[in-house]
Amino acid sequence: MRDFPPNPTAVPVESASKSVDPVPSGRNAASAAPAAQELVVGSHEALFVEAASTRCDACGEPIVETEGCEGYGVPGQGVYLWARGEETRLESVPLCASCASAIGMTALARWEIEEEEG
Repeated sequence: MRDFPPNPTAVPVESASKSVDPVPSGRNAASAAPAAQELVVGSHEALFVEAASTRCDACGEPIVETEGCEGYGVPGQGVYLWARGEETRLESVPLCASCASAIGMTALARWEIEEEEG
């Protein structure tokens, strides 16, 4: 549940109801200025850049920054562990305060059950 930042260079599409001459002709052709568009070139490396997420990975709610908050009101982070063959990867994801608390307490409860059962 990652949210990607909006594209700041996106240009809204003009409606078809406006009639614009796409190819200027005659004297207007020389005075017509080219559209002020910026050329952007990207590579495959842009696909692998991790964007910082501002939403909880568990519930999708926006994460609010809390300065000086203690206890269960502090946002946290989770870690995904990916293992394939010899390769192991860790991926950190943000969690809101309530999901971080719930996941942490559930993990502790399951740990205790495992310890009791042996």
